[in-house]
Amino acid sequence: MKLWLLLVALSSFGLPLMLFGQSLDSLILKHTDKKGRVDIKSVLDASKAHIYNQPAAVFKVVKNIVSIAERQKAPLALAQSYQFMGSCYFQVKADYDSASYYLHQAEELYNTLDTKEATEGKAMVFHNFGTIRQVNGEYAEAIDYYIQALKLFDETGDMRVRPYTLNNISTLYALAKDYRKAEKYARECIELSQQADDEFMKATGSIALSDALMEQGRFDEALPPLEVALEYGKAKNDPYKVFLYHLNYGNYLMDHKKDYPLAVQELEKAHQLAESIGDEWEIMRHNSALSEAYFANRQNEKAYTSAHKALQIGKKLESKDKMEIALSVMARVNANRRDFESAYQQLHSAYLLKDTLFNENNQQQTAFLETMYQTEKKELKIEALEKQRQLYIWLGIAGGVIMLIALAFAVIRYRLAISRRKLAEQQTIRLQQEKQLVAVQATLDGEAAERTRLAKDLHDGLGSMLSVVKFNLPDMKGGAILESVDVSRFKMALGMLDDSIQELRRVAHHMMPESLLRYGLKVSLSDFCTAIPIVDFHYFGDEARLPEKLEIMIYRCIHELVNNALKHAQATHINVQLVQEPDRISFTVQDDGVGFDQNTVTEGMGLRNIRQRVEAFQGKLNIYSSGQGTEIHVELELTKKEQHD
Repeated sequence: MKLWLLLVALSSFGLPLMLFGQSLDSLILKHTDKKGRVDIKSVLDASKAHIYNQPAAVFKVVKNIVSIAERQKAPLALAQSYQFMGSCYFQVKADYDSASYYLHQAEELYNTLDTKEATEGKAMVFHNFGTIRQVNGEYAEAIDYYIQALKLFDETGDMRVRPYTLNNISTLYALAKDYRKAEKYARECIELSQQADDEFMKATGSIALSDALMEQGRFDEALPPLEVALEYGKAKNDPYKVFLYHLNYGNYLMDHKKDYPLAVQELEKAHQLAESIGDEWEIMRHNSALSEAYFANRQNEKAYTSAHKALQIGKKLESKDKMEIALSVMARVNANRRDFESAYQQLHSAYLLKDTLFNENNQQQTAFLETMYQTEKKELKIEALEKQRQLYIWLGIAGGVIMLIALAFAVIRYRLAISRRKLAEQQTIRLQQEKQLVAVQATLDGEAAERTRLAKDLHDGLGSMLSVVKFNLPDMKGGAILESVDVSRFKMALGMLDDSIQELRRVAHHMMPESLLRYGLKVSLSDFCTAIPIVDFHYFGDEARLPEKLEIMIYRCIHELVNNALKHAQATHINVQLVQEPDRISFTVQDDGVGFDQNTVTEGMGLRNIRQRVEAFQGKLNIYSSGQGTEIHVELELTKKEQHD
């Protein structure tokens, strides 16, 4: 098969965003700001798509842009302009020396810049160098440049340009007749182009894929990719893609279908496009294919004319393969004309070129295969080293993870040991506190029992005896004659006896108030506070009875706090407040006395007893004291059992 592939040189990223249907001056003016500075990148992008349909205009634009970039002293823009100029010389003029010159200029500028854009530009320059080397048959250098380009593309992380290099590598494998690998790289090119939404490279890769499939004899699979290229060419007004479609499809009809009239029609369509593009290389390729189609279709004169044109351009471009084809067609036409002398000379020249081409192709293919072999060896070595490096990394990570796990385990064990020790200490402290609380509770219970017994004994025993004495004394007085002094003493004795009985009752009452046992805290505390003129009592909340021990404890605490305020605070007013809620009870004793400094004054026996009583019931005691008085607040949580009691 003589299908034609498309090598792609890179000019800039992205696709153009505008049509080129405007003059050079208006295009540059459109991208010039108020300060007169031209946006060179935008002008280059606008020019890219018209490198084939308006090559003269594009060349004019690029030459002007190079001058503008030099005046603006913009190294990045100038490098991009040089790069685009090199692409134009390669793709349109087939002037590889000029293309290489401008690409070298671009590379030198990119090397002076340390930016992502410069790295991307350098990668595209390497790609273009590889393309030029590939066209010149320098496959080893081409591969080297392509690999460098791919590495730089990977470094920048931009996958949009990889399809360009993959397409050219596909054509390299096609030249080496390794069509499976050519197919592989062409499919990768198409896949990445679809991901990047790059229709241009999708169409370009489709042409390479079509060639690889046809060379493998898979003709039915080869036509759809060609249709993709045609659709793109028509949609984007890209005559070059349309030209390649007709050229490849014409050769398909001629070599595979043997439909020579239809092949001629397709190639004549390509002829008009080749002339409009103005690319001598493509004109030569087209005339070479058209001459064979004309001869196969027995149109000898047209075949000779096309072959002669291909031969002239082939000599200029030093294309030996196209010269050999042209001479062969011309020899066969002259043989049909019976001009055997000319036919012999042309056929002899064709054979000489064929031998030369055979040797050169063998050398090139051998060099290419050797390059592929060395490249694959290098890639395998790099892959092995990379795997080894990855292994070391994973071993290091695994070792680090194991060390971290061991360290974490040690830390956890250490913390667990500390937690256990703290827990043991807390349990010891709690047991000691429980022992103290049990002792305090037992003391309180014993005190309450003793107070109850003493109060009962005083009230029922001594109180009753004093009452009997008082009752009998008036009778004794009635039967005796007493002096006035004795009468006075007698009355005094009776008064003192009354006072003793009252004091005895008061003491007995305070030791264990009967109202507390009968009526609860509210009544007993109200009686107690009412008996002292400067004490006010306030009760809030429920009046539900509490456990007897708790009520006695609260009563004793308030009794002690009021007595302390009376003895030490020099207070003129004492306020007692009791708040009872379903789940807790609290009381406050507040005075307006002199207060005390908690940092310097130690707690006395009375306050320590109160604190012990409160702690025995898991309560909280807070003291607030200043020069304006003292406030002592106690809060107790009620358990469910205490709530129901």
